[in-house]
Parts: sequence; structure tokens; C-alpha cells
Amino acid sequence: MTFPGRKKNRRNFSNKLLSAALFIIIAAILFVTQGDTQPAPSDKLQFHAIDAGQGDSFLFIFPDNKTILVDAGTTDQGAVISNYLKQRGVRTIDLLIATHGHADHIGGMKEILSDFHVGKVWDSGFNHGSSIQKNFYMTIKKNNIPFGRPKRGYSEKFSGAEIEVLAPREEFIRGTASDTNNNSLVFILRYGKVAFLMTGDMETAERNSISPLPQAAILKAAHHGSRNGTTLAMLQDVSPRLVILSYAHDNSYGFPHKEVVRALKKSGTGRMDTADGSIVIETDGKSFSYPQDRLVDNR
Repeated sequence: MTFPGRKKNRRNFSNKLLSAALFIIIAAILFVTQGDTQPAPSDKLQFHAIDAGQGDSFLFIFPDNKTILVDAGTTDQGAVISNYLKQRGVRTIDLLIATHGHADHIGGMKEILSDFHVGKVWDSGFNHGSSIQKNFYMTIKKNNIPFGRPKRGYSEKFSGAEIEVLAPREEFIRGTASDTNNNSLVFILRYGKVAFLMTGDMETAERNSISPLPQAAILKAAHHGSRNGTTLAMLQDVSPRLVILSYAHDNSYGFPHKEVVRALKKSGTGRMDTADGSIVIETDGKSFSYPQDRLVDNR
């Protein structure tokens, strides 16, 4: 015996079942797709010294996925740096720092500001006067991104870390061979007991204006390994366990200068170069780890 509507009810039930299955499949796809764009969960802070050719670019990824990007290399490296960030799941840059206005540090900013949501920007505040710097400022203003020029003495808590600005001072340094370099935004980021000293292209005049420098486990060598950036006296002040040099092989400046290599050898400090590829350091705030095979022999 059949009842009226039995086949219709079965058909409705099958359609509902099919719709539910399709919903589950679509949701799963969306979950996987979105998961691919999220940084992998970690209980450690990651520091990436990015191979930006003859330029600087450094990325901090915190355990809560907050990010800081320091500089963005030359104009032709903008896409390279952007892709590097995307491959590591970065979608938002919470703090973007331009250490100074030279093209090998802010040339790639156009690409970064276009490809990522940026929470706020810090800048040294020293006007280099180049079209690249002018366009950088105009883009920040056009997009209504909060903008600051922190000076020596300013500090801020950031995702379990503390950032202390060491330079520039309130009064800019003038009359040097490179006032732009000597007014770099220099800061130390402390995460637990592990500190990163980020020096931009600081030269002798700026270093002397903020001496003595604080101790830090990881030091970003000033001015790509230039003799006027990192000295033995500076290494003795900071007492780093590891120094990062950012430069390109066969660059026209001769970086790193032999005086810096000798100072590193004499101090016994470990060294890694972005010329050999990007570097990733991880820390839980107590100790830090890095690829041992990337250490350079200071000969």
C-alpha cells in the first residue's frame, strides 16, 4: 500500500540531504583555503632576516600572529618581499617601520602598502627629499594609516614584547657625510630575556650620540656591514651572540668591509648573511635557535 506524498517526501529528504552534504564540503574547502593564509600557530617569536638583495627587510611574527615589518628593500625587491610574506601567511602588518628614507630600505614600500593591510607606520622623520620617500608619505596619508615619528626615549608594549626607541634624538644630526643614515630609527625589541637590536644604517655620528648601546642577543649590523656602521667597540658594548649582515654578493660597495669581518672574528661573534639567503630565528623569550649551517666563517 502506498500513501499520497510518500515519494515526494522521500525526494524532499534526498534533496535536503544533498544540500547538507554540499554545505559541509564547501565549508571544509573554505576552512582549508583560509587556513593556508594564516600563519602557523606557534608559541615562539619568529624573526626573519629576508634576502632583499642589496637592501634591508626584516619581519617579526609573534605567537599571537601580530607582525612587524622593518624596511622593504629596493623598488625591484618589493614583489619579492611581498611574496615572502604571503608564503608565510602574513595578511596584516600591524607595525611597519621605515628606518630611514634611502631607496634600499623603502623602495619596496609601495608594494607592501598595496598588498597588505597596515595597522600603523613608524618613520625616522628625517626628510631625505627623494621622490620615493615623498610617494611613501603620500600613500600613507591617502590610506589614512596612523603615522608616527618616535624619538629616543619612547617605548611601547607589543604582543608580549617591549620596543624601545634609541634614535633618532629630538634634534636631528646634521653636517655628516650622510645625515639620512645618521638619523636612522634605531630600536631594541626585548622579548623576555632575548633582545634584538635593529640599527638601520646608523653610522659613527649617530652611534656616538646614543652610546653606550644596550646589550642584545641578536644584532642587525649597521649599514650592511660598512666600516662606519659596526666596530669592535660597538660589538663589545652590545655583546651579541649573533650578528646579521644584510647585503648582496658582489655589491658595488664592497660590503661587508674587511674591518667589520676582522672585528667579528676578534670578538668571536657568530655571523649570518642574507646574501646567502633568508634567515629565520625563533625564540621563546628564554633562548633562541637558528640554522647552525648558516654560520659564516669570519676569515
